[in-house]
Amino acid sequence: MRLFVAIDLPEELQDRIHRLQTPLRNFKWEPPERLHITLQFLGEQPDRRLPDLFEALEAVEFEPFNLCCQGIGHFRSGVIWLGIDENDALRRLQQQISSQLREAAFSGEGRRFHPHVTLGRTDHHHLVPSLDSVAERFQDLSFRFGCDTFCLKSSILKPTGALHRIEALFAAA
Repeated sequence: MRLFVAIDLPEELQDRIHRLQTPLRNFKWEPPERLHITLQFLGEQPDRRLPDLFEALEAVEFEPFNLCCQGIGHFRSGVIWLGIDENDALRRLQQQISSQLREAAFSGEGRRFHPHVTLGRTDHHHLVPSLDSVAERFQDLSFRFGCDTFCLKSSILKPTGALHRIEALFAAA
């Protein structure tokens, strides 16, 4: 089972972003229901490890906090993302999740945590025009929301895109 830990964007915010997702040539938008902030990617994990994973994540303690999404950026892979303002509570939550998972012998992807919401993808030949178009749509916009849960999600890769399903939800103290 392909797994990751994430914060889902509230439906109201998904809808606001979806209204900005008018078609762009050579750019594939993420569907609004897949908009999230990945806290830890776990990759393929055997089903028999799920109880250990649930136990590790249940040990994470955090207080509700607020997030602000703004600014557009990209990765060389062609992913265009919405940025997350620097937030100590988010960073502490991610570090605690990472620590609990390491203690339970789950290895993550080892990349530095770069909080963002993937908006869509293009190939490297169309990155600059796509980035300019997306940035223009999101110019001067910010999206604020409260975070009081995170979730463990599974991802099934399909030719039309990944299907995400919540396997467990974990609430703030």
